This record gives sequence, structure tokens and C-alpha cells, in this order.
Amino acid sequence: MKQKCIVGLSGGVDSSTSAAIMKERGYEVIGCTFRMVESDGANLAIADAKRVADYLGIEHEVVDCVADFRRHVVDYFVQSYEVGVTPNPCIMCNKFLKFKYLEELKERRSADMIATGHYARLRKIGDKVELLQAASLERDQSYFLYRVDGDILKHTEFPLGDYHKSHTRELAAKFGIHVAEKSDSQDVCFIPNGDYAAFIRDHSSGVFSEGEIVNENGEVLGRHEGLVNYTVGQRKGLGLSGGPFFVKRLNVGANQVVVSDKNGVGMVKIDLKSVVFIEEPRIGDCQVKIRSTTKKIDAKIVKNSDEYSVILAVAEYGVAGGQHCVFYDRDKVLGGGVIC
Repeated sequence: MKQKCIVGLSGGVDSSTSAAIMKERGYEVIGCTFRMVESDGANLAIADAKRVADYLGIEHEVVDCVADFRRHVVDYFVQSYEVGVTPNPCIMCNKFLKFKYLEELKERRSADMIATGHYARLRKIGDKVELLQAASLERDQSYFLYRVDGDILKHTEFPLGDYHKSHTRELAAKFGIHVAEKSDSQDVCFIPNGDYAAFIRDHSSGVFSEGEIVNENGEVLGRHEGLVNYTVGQRKGLGLSGGPFFVKRLNVGANQVVVSDKNGVGMVKIDLKSVVFIEEPRIGDCQVKIRSTTKKIDAKIVKNSDEYSVILAVAEYGVAGGQHCVFYDRDKVLGGGVIC
């Protein structure tokens, strides 16, 4: 009998190509599309996914997870900005929705494995699994996957892990998939126009009023247009003379943007919370990424009581509370935590 595989099918080129690859490998493939929001865009994505499934001759199931998406992703996103920290909704979505629902569907349909269109690799050794960076570092998404449960990863496949995006599009065209040239989705899928501030205002009970821009000594340097419009490390758009100035932190209680010179926003020691490890806890030398788009930095993991910190080999700028610091050993993901 063929092994059965549940493939997360978003209607985009990556997931569609992954489904085609898994079918070509001989699996009985079931495409799973999530309805996360009620919108015309979501309906179009579901229609694209169904068209792909029909073309590939695979079963297709739409799973409603609107309520969980709002609770674990949208509310988390808005509430993070309300308290002055920078969220990462993709990490939360992978942890609490995508892989959770794929795993549940796998169990319900008595499938053998799941697969997604993520650019990452897995190395399976006996009953253990290692999460690795993708072969194409410019497309690597391992940063967003570090919180996915290791037991789920043991029966997961990332068919695109060894490919560059150009190769994926070539494969999609070869398979005859109609979304081969479809543009990539936005980083934050539920804000298609990219206007975070407007979205947060529409979904928040908080007040985003104008306030003061101050230096570290509390001296008023100017006015801000609402904390929601600023992020740690930001330099442009502050409207200040002199400088250059960088956002050091957002003081929600006083409704102030605190700025400093570049030296003031450099950090060598980063305190973390909610730290997880894919295998055993690790202390000592590693490399870290403090944003998905940055290169890895040499660092050391240290533990004091029940809390973890990382000590960077060189100062890093624009380290934002609420973002995630992910630990690596060369191309292997060790774990990570939330920046305090």
C-alpha cells in the first residue's frame, strides 16, 4: 500500500510544488488548506489550492481554524504592540496552528507523514530528528520553525529544503502547475497591504496617541505620532534634528519613544524567556540569529538559575524585545527563546 502524506497546501507555488513532489515520490497525497481569516484574499487562496489539488488528482480538505488563528496569532500580534514589544506571528502560527492542525489531520486520516513548502531540511537519525537550515540561505525558514514540536518533525518532510526558489518555479512549470509564477505572499499574511499601524488601531482597544520622544536622560527631543509607528533600532522617520538617533525602547507607561545614539542601542548580552531546545539543553558556544533576515552571530549560551541569556561575540544593534533569538550549531538549529 502507498504511504499517505498530508501536505499543507496554501495555493502558492512552494506548497503546490511540494505536493507534486510528494505525489511523484509515490505517496498518496491529501492537500490541506487552512481557512485562517474570512476575506476575499483567503477565498482566492483556497480556490487556487483546490485548483492545484484537482490538477494533481489529489484529495483536498479545507480546515477552519479562524478562531485559533485570531487567538494565537492576531491577538498576540496586536497585544505585543500594545505592550511595546515586537511580535513574530509566523513563529506562533507554525507552532500553534499549521503543524498542530496538520498533525491532527494526519492522525484523523491515518496518514504516515506530513509535508510543507518550508525551505528547511531535516536529518533523521534513528528515533531522533535534527532541524537544519535550507541549502539556499537566502530562502531559509528554519528560524520560523524552531518551536515546532520535535515529535511532529520526526514524521515531517520539507521537499524544497535542497532547492533555490528559482528551481522551485522551474519544477512547478515542469509539473504544469498554474501558480508557477504566482508572487510570494506577504510576511504578515493577514495584513496584505502592509499597514501594520492601521491594522493594530482597528483591532486594539489601546490608545495610540501622540507623545514625547526623549533621550535616555528624559530630555524631550521631539514628538512621536503613536508608539505603534516605531520599532526598536529604527533610525529613519523620527523627525529629530542632530543625531543620528535610534529608537532604544518604547516606554508604554509614559507613552514615550526613548532614543539614543548608535552606541546606546548596541547589545552584547541578551536575556531570554520561554527558551526551548529541540534536543537536550545546550550551554556554551553557538551562533544565533536575532531576526530572520540577519546573518548568524557567534555567541555563547549561559544559564543563571532557570533563565537563559546569550553573550554575543560582537555588539548587535536593534535588538527588539518580543522577537526571537534562535540558536544554531553551524547549519543545525538547537533551539531558541523570546528576547526579553
